[in-house]
Amino acid sequence: MAPPDQLQPLVRSERLSDQVAAQLQRLIVDSGMQPGEKLLSERELCEQLGVSRTVVREAVRSLVVKGLLEVRRGGGTVVRLPDTAIVSEMMTMVLRKGGREISFTHLQEVRRLIEVEIAGLAAERRTEEDLALMEAQLRLMEAEAGHPEAWAEADVAFHAAIAEATHNPLYPMLLGSIADMLIEVRRSGATLPDTARKAYQHHVAIHERIRAADRGGARQAMQEHLRESEETFQTARFTALRPGASG
Repeated sequence: MAPPDQLQPLVRSERLSDQVAAQLQRLIVDSGMQPGEKLLSERELCEQLGVSRTVVREAVRSLVVKGLLEVRRGGGTVVRLPDTAIVSEMMTMVLRKGGREISFTHLQEVRRLIEVEIAGLAAERRTEEDLALMEAQLRLMEAEAGHPEAWAEADVAFHAAIAEATHNPLYPMLLGSIADMLIEVRRSGATLPDTARKAYQHHVAIHERIRAADRGGARQAMQEHLRESEETFQTARFTALRPGASG
């Protein structure tokens, strides 16, 4: 059971159930609680936080919906294995707690390690349904080329579809944990006029190699795409830093 001394007094100007949910989430992350480990009882939480059972129940319910907690009949409330959304949020919290900034170089290093292998495995394991999902994201990227936000999301969703095609549930979770950072990188690159076209071409090449069940070719195509992504980001950053640059 997690130690209660990490809980803090609540700020009454904010919605209490939201504050309780945020504190419980921080408690789980900071204490390193594992799936299956029991949370403090409802009574103990009420006493520690000075709130009603209704507030505690609303907070717990919100974390159940997010996939962070599970209420077991007769077994109390326990931590559960989180999905990709909560993994991403928890990662962000951990990084902020440590006061560390994640650079583009850090991100690309992880992408080269994970995504190149993902592409190769997807080429070996993909199904027709997997290929259809990738194609749908390619069409969406093409359609949203003039809308940076939607285009960036479609771009990252294409990579998520490749991760799903590995049929290893850990790969989508790992890639999903950095999805927000990937979208931010693509959003910054979208300020350049040729970004959408180049990215689309690289994605098509990756998809073709995966469809052809060419593991080596898929890995090579992904490596080339990551090089393109890095060049685009660096160019966008340089452009933004130039004197007189707009935005």
